[in-house]
Amino acid sequence: MASAISPDDGRCCEASAPRRAAPGLIWFPLACVLPLVVLMLGFFLWPLVGAIVNSFHPYSLAGINTAHWTLANYRTLLDPFYLGVLWRTVRISFLISLITAVLAYPVAWYATRLRPTAQAYLLILYVAPWLVNVAVKAFGWTVLLSPRGLINRSLMSLGLVDSPLPLMFNETGVVIGLVHAHFMFVLLPLWAALGGIDRNLLWAASGLGATGSAVFRSIVLPLTLPALLAGMIINFTINMAAFATPALLGGSRVQVVSTLAYRINLVDLNWPLGAAMALVLLAVTLGLVLAAQRLGTGRREASA
Repeated sequence: MASAISPDDGRCCEASAPRRAAPGLIWFPLACVLPLVVLMLGFFLWPLVGAIVNSFHPYSLAGINTAHWTLANYRTLLDPFYLGVLWRTVRISFLISLITAVLAYPVAWYATRLRPTAQAYLLILYVAPWLVNVAVKAFGWTVLLSPRGLINRSLMSLGLVDSPLPLMFNETGVVIGLVHAHFMFVLLPLWAALGGIDRNLLWAASGLGATGSAVFRSIVLPLTLPALLAGMIINFTINMAAFATPALLGGSRVQVVSTLAYRINLVDLNWPLGAAMALVLLAVTLGLVLAAQRLGTGRREASA
């Protein structure tokens, strides 16, 4: 005798069967990512490959000699002059990141104690200078730091100094200008990390007798260390590639890799040597960033 099949059984079978995703749901994310992929391949990866290839060709008065391959460009960079410029760039970039971290921490700590409206206004205050063109900000610093600038005239009028302080065309001017220009990249991660700390942890530690410095060392600093390290890494990488501020505030006396690369590529037109210098700068920056990330990961695993 044939068994009757109820309509409910068919509905149960249909519900239990796996549903296939619509083709549009699969291709739509790929279509959204495709312009970015094309942009990265065309404007980042392809020029990088071209720079790698050009760095192994010799330079001639006619241009790049693509018929021959050589390591002479990299051997040239082993000259003490180029190594000194690279070391100065790394040293200044690290110093700027360290100073920025020290200055940004109390600002971020103070900001998290304010009301949300006050925090928003303070955020706008710190972000607004970053929206101004880099060259315009550097020219503004020349007005403040020059021998007859506002800072030196104010110090001399107050009788604090007898002669203008050398605040420009040296490493001091470069550090001042880049600390101001890249301050936000350390401030914002710290701001977010400090705002996310549970205040009950701080109150509990204080209730158990911990001093303010002990609370900072034991709770605040470990919880915000990843954000601090991330901000310093971003700050460091941008400092390594900065051009306008070192060129205007450092001048020819303070050669960094970016200003030297400008002279080699656009004045001397030695593109193979400039490509080799760019690749060395990229390798050094990536190596230091990876070392900093490994150091931060090791400290977090040790404290866990």
